[in-house]
Order: sequence, then structure tokens, then C-alpha cells
Amino acid sequence: MSVPTSPTVDVFPIIERQRVGRFWLGLFAVSWAITFLDGFDLQILSFAGRYIKSAYHLSDTQLGTLGTVGLFGTLIGGLCLGYLGDRVGRRPSIMVATIGFGIFMIAFVFAQDYTQLVVLRFVSGLFLGGVLPLAWALNTEFAPARFRSTSVVIIMVGYSLGSAAGGPVSNVLIPRFGWESVFVAGGICSLLAVIPVVFVLPESVKFLAQKDLKQHRIAKILRRIDPSLHFAEGTRFVAGIVDKGRFTPAQLFRNRLATITTLLWIAYICSSAVVFYLAFWGPILNERLGFSTTAAATIAACTSVAGAGGQLLIGRFIDRKGAGTIALMPLFGVPCLLLIGLAPLGKPAYILVLLVANIFIIGGHGGMHSIAGIFYRPAIRANGAAWATSIAKFGAMLGPWLAGVIMDGGLGAQGTFYVFALFPLLMSGLLFALGRAQKRLPHDADGAPAPVSAAAGATRSEEAVA
Repeated sequence: MSVPTSPTVDVFPIIERQRVGRFWLGLFAVSWAITFLDGFDLQILSFAGRYIKSAYHLSDTQLGTLGTVGLFGTLIGGLCLGYLGDRVGRRPSIMVATIGFGIFMIAFVFAQDYTQLVVLRFVSGLFLGGVLPLAWALNTEFAPARFRSTSVVIIMVGYSLGSAAGGPVSNVLIPRFGWESVFVAGGICSLLAVIPVVFVLPESVKFLAQKDLKQHRIAKILRRIDPSLHFAEGTRFVAGIVDKGRFTPAQLFRNRLATITTLLWIAYICSSAVVFYLAFWGPILNERLGFSTTAAATIAACTSVAGAGGQLLIGRFIDRKGAGTIALMPLFGVPCLLLIGLAPLGKPAYILVLLVANIFIIGGHGGMHSIAGIFYRPAIRANGAAWATSIAKFGAMLGPWLAGVIMDGGLGAQGTFYVFALFPLLMSGLLFALGRAQKRLPHDADGAPAPVSAAAGATRSEEAVA
């Protein structure tokens, strides 16, 4: 007598054949909102920096250190929340991160001295660092392979525009209500953003299937993607191999991933160093080069918008041509930084060259975001993206601190530009090498340039994805 077995459904083909609809719009809208606030909350310190510097009587090095310690918090927080995301899920981890940075953004305004500023900024960074890798993992796991990098670029535009919003918001609020007002505004909005996270954001079906967790929830989420789907009672959902093992960093270096992870991490460090130098010091550098406080903040905001345009420009090329395409962006940014640092530019020329530099440099950085997790299988993807972004924070910490040291050492605001041109140059070489390594991947491996077919997704082996 045969025993009836439950039907089995692979979620990969369903994800691959989906069309843009209400589900996608809701997913991207909520992801975009939380990354917008993440960018705003992380970057607002640069726009309020001159006021905080004056209020607490800080040196350039102390102000740079304040930016660095927040980034150190994002390093640790990214690792911790990435681990949490691969243990309990992307959605609850995003909720924890959003609530945490909302609370500590508000708490920052109650600091009584420099030490308290440092501590509160560090704790805020713990939560700020977790949002991006979790959002990337969630969105790439719902996106068809042909749009996996583009999906990250789309939500990262939210991050860039959030960073840019600090300029106009600071210009409006700080003169009337003081520097504290922008932190309170960011914190309150972040706490309110938890509401759509709870009611709209889904859990990753690939994560649930590959971890063999909460099978009853998968059918409901898949029907949100395609209401015409119907599943028999007791259907079991799969996503390649079942992987319930605990994550260890060694998994990021197994087999062919050793070269990919190494190149990815070092290139990410170089990218973060120059991006966070420009982001943190941008308004202050603009002011020291002769612009008013309001104009300096506006220029910094415009450069972030220009960077968002650069991210959109590169996104579709990555999906079609691979990671090596990103290398062209920072390479084109190198002469822009050298020109600002070495040539006596007038104000209009400076603004133009700075905008072009940010298109290429931030555009390239957005490309790094889009590939941070794609090479790792769903069971470890949040950890893979979190480790990449957290390791990159060593560069992000170096950038603001090194610029402060350079200026305190007498080289001046203009001189910092040609020093930092070295970082995108190194990044380009590393990305060219990464692109070559990516092209050698099997066509059915995670991160391969060619789209993964539904058949390949259903039969992929552990060797191919490990």
C-alpha cells in the first residue's frame, strides 16, 4: 500500500516568471522608504556638523572621529543584524533595525558632552548598519535574475535621495529650531516607518523555503505575487537545497567564492573611503572653498541626487554585462577629483566637476551595493551582504577621519581631493578582476551574469551555489 506524499513546489520558477504588479510596488515602496530614512539618518551628521562642531567646540579631527565612530557602529551592527536576518528572517530584523535607529536618533540630541555624542552615535550606527544588507537580500530574493542588480539600485536611489534630503531639511529646520531638530525629525519619521514594514513588507519565500521554515506562510506570500496561484493542502515549498546549518564566515570563501569575496571586499573598502569622505565632509568642504552655509548644503544635496542618477545609469548594465561594468564608473571619477584638487577652478566650474565626480563615484558605489549579496545562496545571503558592507565600513571610517587629519595637517580642503583620487583608481582595477572572476562562474551559479533559468533554478546543486 503506497503512502500519499505531499506535492512539492519550487519557488524559483514562480519568482522568475512574475510580472511587475501591486506586490512589487508595495515591496519596493516600503524598501525605498526605509533606505531613504537610513540614508537621511546616517548622513544628517554631515549637514549638522558645523553646528555641532561649534556647540561642542570640536576640532576637525574630533568631528571626523564622530563620523567614524558612527560608521564603526554600522560595521558591528551590519554583522549582527545580518546574522539575525539569516536566523529569524529579513522582515523582523528590518523592524528591529528601524526601531533602533529611530530611538537613538532622537536620543542623540540629549548628549551633554563629546563623550556622550560618541557613544550615542555609535549605538545609532549599530541599527543603521543593518537596514541596507537586509533590504538588499529581501529584494534580490523576490526579483527575477534579470533584475536582481537593478532591484538593489532602485532601493539604493532611496538611500541616496535620503542622504540628499539632509541639505534642504537642514536649511529649513536648523536656522529656526537648532541642529537638534533634524535628528528629532529623522527619528520620528523612522519610528513611523515601522508601520508599513509590519503591514506591507513580506518575508523572503526563498529564505523560508531554503531554511524549511513556516511552510504555511509561503503559499500566502506567493499568492500575493500571483493571486491566480493555487496550492494543494500540505504542499511543501523548496528553493534548491535545504540548508538549516549555522552560518560561519568561512562559507563566504569556499571554492570559487574565495577570489570573489576577497576582490569584492577590498573594492568595497576603496569605494566606501572616497564616498564617505565626500558625504561627511562635503558641506564643510564646500563652505571652506568659498560658498555660504546654505549654498554649501544645497550643493552637497545636489551631488547626492547626481549620485542617484549614476546608480540608475549603471544598474541595468550590471545585470546584462556583469560586475566588471562597475569599474568604469570610479575610473571616470579619478580625473574629476584630480582636477578639483590641483586646478584653480572658479565656483561654476567647481560645482560642475563635483557633480560629475559624484555621478561616477556614487554610481560606482551603488553598483557595489547591488552585487554585495548576489554571489551567495539565499540561506547565507543576508550574512554575505552584511559582511561585505561591514568590511567596507573600514574604508568608510578611514575616509572622514583621514580627511580631518589631512586638513589639520595643513594640506587644506582642496588638497584632500587629489589624495582621495587614489581610492577609486584602486577600486577600478579590483572590479575589472572581479568581473573576470564572475564570467568564469557556471551559468546556474548565484551571481553568474547570465540569467538563471527556471529549470536551472529547480535543479541547481549545492556545489554550484556554494
